[in-house]
Amino acid sequence: MRRFKGFTLTELMIALAVVGIIVAVVTPAIMRTRPNKNKMMVKKTFYATEQIVSTLINDQRLYPDVHLACDAEDGTVDITDNFYCAWGFDYTNEVKHMGVKYGGSADSNGAKSKFLGLFKSSLNVSKDDTSVAAVSGATGEDSIRPVFYTNDGAKWDLTGTVDAWEDGHEKPEDAGIGEILIDVNGDDGPNCRQGEGDCDDAGNDFDQYVIEVLASGKLRISASDRKASEFATINTSIRDSL
Repeated sequence: MRRFKGFTLTELMIALAVVGIIVAVVTPAIMRTRPNKNKMMVKKTFYATEQIVSTLINDQRLYPDVHLACDAEDGTVDITDNFYCAWGFDYTNEVKHMGVKYGGSADSNGAKSKFLGLFKSSLNVSKDDTSVAAVSGATGEDSIRPVFYTNDGAKWDLTGTVDAWEDGHEKPEDAGIGEILIDVNGDDGPNCRQGEGDCDDAGNDFDQYVIEVLASGKLRISASDRKASEFATINTSIRDSL
């Protein structure tokens, strides 16, 4: 009868030691090549914002050209006396989009919520942050909350686009319609921007960043969010301010 020999204890220990060495050498390389989820989400959310803003600003039904919107009382265009009646996203007149009205009277906060409503309607929103109050009197909807989540898990805070109207706008070169704060992983930690809170200044662990939206439709990532700007690989035309 044939007898089969197994591995000795010494041979098993040598094999385990070799496997351990291989794992120790290979793991750091794997970690370095593994995709950075937050980096991917910065790219994705910025690209989505860029596409939506471009679509909105170029839709003449929603934001007419200044020459078409600045009609004087006699029905003619008066660039000299009434130049700043509309400039891109500062055109707050009421419009109807996909059956919903946005914009209108500033007294009802319609003007404040116009960009918010149009932007939000262009995203795949999964749910609202119900802990945040809706914009009071928002035109076209009984309740429109400026903080919400999309299907990819990102959290969008457009409160800055509503609050920006508190001080009003007088010139096209002013800072547009405000800021969008994006948390790329929703409510998961660390919930901070580069160099703030629990996030280090090197930008290794941030999950939030801010996109500034100008009235002309240009975008720029806040200067404080240097790493996010690097991740998004913004081209010169987007990065330049008015």
